[in-house]
Amino acid sequence: MSADYKSLALKGLKGAWRYARTLALNTLRRGLILGRYTLACWQKQSVNRAMRRLGEQFFQALERGETNPLVVNEVSDAVQKAKDLKEVKDKNYQAVAAIRDKIRAAWAKEPPPAPAPEPPPEAAEPVGEAEKPQEPAAQ
Repeated sequence: MSADYKSLALKGLKGAWRYARTLALNTLRRGLILGRYTLACWQKQSVNRAMRRLGEQFFQALERGETNPLVVNEVSDAVQKAKDLKEVKDKNYQAVAAIRDKIRAAWAKEPPPAPAPEPPPEAAEPVGEAEKPQEPAAQ
């Protein structure tokens, strides 16, 4: 009888340990998300600053009489810098989404589903089945 209580207590302790470990890991992950959002805010300011500079250089090129200001080196460099900053910011948001998926998976009872393996290519039909005539369906 005491063995039943011991196994039950051990099972309870294992469950409590798993819960505490998951809670601690998810707290750390939420801290990472907070850091990523702080970084994203800073990156958003950098994107806004780059877009402001792009607009200024675009209008300066127009004032100089350029017919197509986007081909001017300063303007095209500013466009490229703005695109690069936006890509970095988007990658940061993708990282936040990945962390959130890890948090959801940690609370799930079963592990997240693995990607389905691709089925093997179809083998050639056996010769015996190709020779059989189709039977009419019974009515």
